[in-house]
Amino acid sequence: MDDLELQHAAAQELEWAPHVDASHVAVSVRDGIVRLTGYVGSLAEKKAAERAVWHVRGARGIVEELEVAIPAAKRRSDDEIAHRVANALCWDTQIPGDRIQIKVEHGLVTLIGLVEWRFQKIEAEDVVHRIGGVVGVDNQIIVHPTAGPADIKTHVKSAFSRHAKLHATGIAIQVDDRKVTLTGHVPSVDERDTAENAAWSAAGVAEVDNRLVVQP
Repeated sequence: MDDLELQHAAAQELEWAPHVDASHVAVSVRDGIVRLTGYVGSLAEKKAAERAVWHVRGARGIVEELEVAIPAAKRRSDDEIAHRVANALCWDTQIPGDRIQIKVEHGLVTLIGLVEWRFQKIEAEDVVHRIGGVVGVDNQIIVHPTAGPADIKTHVKSAFSRHAKLHATGIAIQVDDRKVTLTGHVPSVDERDTAENAAWSAAGVAEVDNRLVVQP
């Protein structure tokens, strides 16, 4: 797929995505890298646009430069946003809400704290994405496992082997203390992200350095 075909496919995917109003989104492609510019009406819509492009065959990478332009009727004060975020985190049973601090400035939410699993960090950010009035999230939550297996590399390999859509033969795994580094080639952006998520699923992992190169 050349750049023009990829551009057309990415634009079609955005038009098809039910959670994205692509009327103010421009798509350009250079050397397989998809660039999104323009604006959307919410942070959730911005993330949905990025996820839609991830699934386009032939995309080697994404440059997302979308702005969040919230309509006047849907804007909220920082105080109201902070209360909504705090309540949402407390109601989510997957998140240790008492370990996370919140700061809001002009609609930008900063999350600070310590959690044991990476999925808790991601879940906290996803919760904030769905709060009205939020224009961005600065996720400074640190993953700090309290315990983990002695051989993290073995557990990461096992996680890879369980994923049906992950071809792990081209992926090299290096472990230094609790940090996992992934190198090699994968055929798509989606598979690159799948490999990273699989590595994070191993108990004891505190950091994943994803250096995988997308080579369709």
